[in-house]
Amino acid sequence: MNEKIYNIIKHRILSLHYEPGQNLDLKKLAKEQGVSLTPIREVLLRLEWEKIVTIFPRMGIQVTKIDFKELKEVYRSRYLIEGELGRLAAMGITDKQLQEMKKILVSCKQIKGERVRKELVELDSKFRNVLFQAANCRTLQDLSELLYNQTLRVWYLTFDETDVSSEVNMEANEIKNTIDALSRKDQKTGQDLRRKVIMNWADRLHKYFTRF
Repeated sequence: MNEKIYNIIKHRILSLHYEPGQNLDLKKLAKEQGVSLTPIREVLLRLEWEKIVTIFPRMGIQVTKIDFKELKEVYRSRYLIEGELGRLAAMGITDKQLQEMKKILVSCKQIKGERVRKELVELDSKFRNVLFQAANCRTLQDLSELLYNQTLRVWYLTFDETDVSSEVNMEANEIKNTIDALSRKDQKTGQDLRRKVIMNWADRLHKYFTRF
């Protein structure tokens, strides 16, 4: 599979550049990327497996719609997985990893300007990578990433453009509280904290969908 094309299309979907329910033109994507149809098909098959595109045989390809009921189930799974990652990270965190988290926290507090949402998502990815390293469990990491990508569009969808400082503070508080718990090797707090983060996102999803 062409990783470059995969990352491009995946980013466009998760950042809502390709909107939920939008049809994707196989030939247009191939022409844009300068490749044949085969690499595009391979990428889209992978994205279908990740449940962020839907392939309708003989009909076309569509960006998967954001379904409230399905996302609630995803968040239930994330609640369990992220909690265990938090517990394992508290067991295995190193001083070097804590320092990396502290640097990420400093960067987070400095985010401002027109690219806040994009920079927050990139920074959150860096933070999660350090957390994964500390937890040292590839199976849980892969599951976490798969489910995280299925819910990432919620962040873009619900991002408060009128109060970006709250968005930055939310991420900064998550990182700070994680550092505090992991520096004490507190497995219970590390677990509870990651679960609380997921519950907060589930509540945010619920509030967004019940507005309509």
